[in-house]
Amino acid sequence: MGNWLLLLGGILIVVILLLIAGVLYLNRWAQFYVNAAVDRGNDWFATEGAALFDQAWQKRTDEEDEADATFWLQEKTWRITSEDRLKLVAATFTQPGHRWVIALHGYRSTGFQDMNDVAQVYYEKGYNVLVPDLRGHGRSEGQTIGLGWLDRLDLLQWIDAILVQDAEAEILLHGCSIGGASALMASGEKLPPQVKLIIADSSFTSVYSEFKWLLRRYTKYPVSRFMVLANRYARRKVGYSLIRASVTRQLGSNHLPILLLHGQEDQFVPVKELGALAKASAGPAETRTFAECGHLEAKEQKATEYWDAVFAFIQQYTK
Repeated sequence: MGNWLLLLGGILIVVILLLIAGVLYLNRWAQFYVNAAVDRGNDWFATEGAALFDQAWQKRTDEEDEADATFWLQEKTWRITSEDRLKLVAATFTQPGHRWVIALHGYRSTGFQDMNDVAQVYYEKGYNVLVPDLRGHGRSEGQTIGLGWLDRLDLLQWIDAILVQDAEAEILLHGCSIGGASALMASGEKLPPQVKLIIADSSFTSVYSEFKWLLRRYTKYPVSRFMVLANRYARRKVGYSLIRASVTRQLGSNHLPILLLHGQEDQFVPVKELGALAKASAGPAETRTFAECGHLEAKEQKATEYWDAVFAFIQQYTK
């Protein structure tokens, strides 16, 4: 009997040690994953992770770069200081009139890279355009990427900066990917009446859901347990949990009209997120999908359809 008890005890100890080793292993990779996602200068992302984002929307011809650079020479640089004392930078393109657009770029990009074409379209339609580099991107300070949640508060300050210059401004928000999520997250805050509507291209429903989607696509980890550990580590590292950074929760307090755009072949933010976003909004919401378009490709590959939808929506909800 004693030998059986010793054997059983030994087996139990081995099982416990294996479980501890498994948790430690998952915890180490959860920390690695969160760091890769939010650290501006992350070595793994710079060498390997960036290859995952080597998509068509980032591939440009010399002619496109030259045309964009010519337009960008008109920029006036604006600067603000965030609530946590980061210096943030935006390019502005101004002309007579009170119509404004704030154009918000995507993940690990810049205003110039993602939103130059958007800025040009609006500018040619007579809008003033402000194109920030989000915190942790481009010319803006910050070693931690905001993933939309921190950026929503920075966006409130950019709105205030416009109103200091033009108290009669009528402001639209147009964001792509994380920029779209930032705009939708900001809708849950108290926005001034000068903000009229939001256009979000390829937004996710929450940082948590986006992490889960990418994990299932690129890894074989047990996702539920992994996300518990990643969520706990993110709370310590960046000051908020991945669950808290929820677009849908913020939309519950939104009463602005929103237009949600998405490519049907998006491999980075699943198109099924669109319905959840529209349903979550307390205000009017319209959706538009684009066949055979991946992440942020519609505004180039289906430009006529894209902009027809955008300006029809704007006309519907503005003077």
